[in-house]
Amino acid sequence: MGSISGVIESLDTSGKQMEDAKEALEALEALAQTKAEYFQMDIEKALITAGSDQDRKVPIEAVLDSTSQTHAMSSDNVQNVGAPVAKALKSFCRGSADEIIDGVANLVTDILADFLGESEAAEDTLHRYVVLTEEYSIIRIDLRAWQRAVTSSGIRKKAEKVSAFVMVKSAVDLEKIGFNTFLYLYRAQLNAMHMDPYDVEAALDRAALIYRKFHHEVAELSV
Repeated sequence: MGSISGVIESLDTSGKQMEDAKEALEALEALAQTKAEYFQMDIEKALITAGSDQDRKVPIEAVLDSTSQTHAMSSDNVQNVGAPVAKALKSFCRGSADEIIDGVANLVTDILADFLGESEAAEDTLHRYVVLTEEYSIIRIDLRAWQRAVTSSGIRKKAEKVSAFVMVKSAVDLEKIGFNTFLYLYRAQLNAMHMDPYDVEAALDRAALIYRKFHHEVAELSV
């Protein structure tokens, strides 16, 4: 797995067939970048209605940050695709506890490996989101992934798929989500991360502290 531009540079275009293959891969690189840009706008647009009757997902207060990547990969390195995304996630959430961010990174890696490895469609899209604590905030990370199979026989030895990944980080609106609803969602996610039961309870206690601290401060301001 590597950058699409790196695969393009490695092609020997001395023959007409490979020259055509390079043009095809350049078009896929442009498409992947366009997908990434579209995903970011689409996620941010969808987040506007989060928590409403039209979208019952976790509501957000504000979009904080975003990051995107594009890659080319072969079938033997699909399992490694999560590594750069997990690395980006860790730098994205520097204020999160190590066991939480490691668990989320592993969860995202597994989701992407399954998506890229098992999908037989010529083109496919994935959308997931997770919640986690970061210092004294609760945040939501939206992940959008896209993949497209490379059909040109001239380049399939170097790249069988191209992909694009986007992550958008938002602050959860704690005024619009019930505590029990959030804990139910968060516990299910923590269990899916295969964390130690002690770490799960510690993570839930941390989230409860943040939630109660927020509502205590809101109550004081309204007095």
